[in-house]
Amino acid sequence: MRREGLVYHYLWNQLSGEVVVAVSRGAKIAYHAIRALASGLVVAGIAGLIFTFWPIVNSEFTYRLSLAKGGVTQEVKEAQIAVSAVEDEREKTRQYAQELGLPNSYFSVYIPKIGAKAPVVENVDPVNEKAYLLALKQGIAHAAGSVFPGMEGATYLFAHSSEAGLQGVPFNTVFYLLRELKAPEGNVPGDEIYVFFLDKLYKYRVTAKHTVDANDTSWLTEARTGPPRLILQTCWPPGTAWKRLIIVAEPVE
Repeated sequence: MRREGLVYHYLWNQLSGEVVVAVSRGAKIAYHAIRALASGLVVAGIAGLIFTFWPIVNSEFTYRLSLAKGGVTQEVKEAQIAVSAVEDEREKTRQYAQELGLPNSYFSVYIPKIGAKAPVVENVDPVNEKAYLLALKQGIAHAAGSVFPGMEGATYLFAHSSEAGLQGVPFNTVFYLLRELKAPEGNVPGDEIYVFFLDKLYKYRVTAKHTVDANDTSWLTEARTGPPRLILQTCWPPGTAWKRLIIVAEPVE
């Protein structure tokens, strides 16, 4: 039987109301059955897709995962090899420094031609007499404001040969024979200078010699500019403070 009736009429002057729809028990059962069937079909469809395509998906996923793991493993191995190679090179440098009779490979200088060898005290104020005299009792002084080996600019090392007192003489005379170093002449290259820094060897060759006034600080003030180079400074003539002998050397590739 078809049920029908008037739900609302504007003449009733009611702004709200309630409508109750009665559904038979059979209709409810049919509704839930259809809903369950639809859900089952969806689940069955998804399961079918997974069952059908899982071998492909699994193969692709496994392949990509193996590539990722392999790449990471390879990178780790390469990093370990690189670290090992660096450490081996450092150990060779330390052994070489010992063979040359140097006190360390952390920061030392060796000049084969004149047999000069000494540790280097880093970041010494070249205008603070108390500071540099104390440093010269330990070794050659690296001027504060100059760069370290391997960096752009000049590594500035100095040792006075006078005004240091008797305790300073053994290390101050290391640079006593700097005057014997030669710049290149014709096909003859300049003399070699070795600087050990942080367990790495830096080789230089003399490119120029200069005798300058004692108050000429341009070589130091310009140390942070220009290409990598090494500057050695000592008093000139030896035993005086009248002038300065400047040795300029460039890295050996």
